[in-house]
Amino acid sequence: MNTTEEAVRQNSRWGRLWSNLNQLVLENGVFWLLSEANRLVPALSATVSRISALGVASVDEIDYPHRIFATPRLVRFVEMEYSIPADQLRPVLEEIRACIEEQRFKVHFPVECRFVKGDDIWLSPAYGRDSAYVAVHMYKGMEYKPYFRHVEAIFRRYEGRPHWGKIHTRRAEELATLYPRWHDFRRLRAQLDPQGVFLNPYLRELFAADEPIPVSASQPDPDGL
Repeated sequence: MNTTEEAVRQNSRWGRLWSNLNQLVLENGVFWLLSEANRLVPALSATVSRISALGVASVDEIDYPHRIFATPRLVRFVEMEYSIPADQLRPVLEEIRACIEEQRFKVHFPVECRFVKGDDIWLSPAYGRDSAYVAVHMYKGMEYKPYFRHVEAIFRRYEGRPHWGKIHTRRAEELATLYPRWHDFRRLRAQLDPQGVFLNPYLRELFAADEPIPVSASQPDPDGL
């Protein structure tokens, strides 16, 4: 999806109907049936994957973001997504494919990829580097932990940073090596929220909120914070 200055392309009534049917029937209804079949008979994963790929529509439309971004997702799944250096996408994908084949994981969801330009946000997975995001999924009700564990090991070898809203197993001491401003963020968080009002048990552990912050970690702050 790209930003454009072109005018909104008004789809015909039949065009909108077809788009809605494609999203509800193919991307949700049919894919749900295929996913349930795969859950009951995991050996069908390769066949289900090929059938699903045939149903992916090629869409070319111009519309407002709130109409483009919002799509129904009725098929439930668990997901892990990592950011890696953009130039490492190919070897990472090759390793994931080899891992699936070697471990014989029964996966029918696609591996999703996207590129993000580097930024200067301290805890952004794209901090300081152009990045490729790679996401793996498993249908709800199917065993996902071994698959995710093996793929996460691949991400680790490529300085992978986890998507904050999805499954991962990284801890504070590991994350501190991946984010140059990690301890500066911890320092600022402690200053702005000394009572931990905005912490929950997960965030308290993730940010090691009860542990001392290394004094030497603080760097000159270009934002003056």
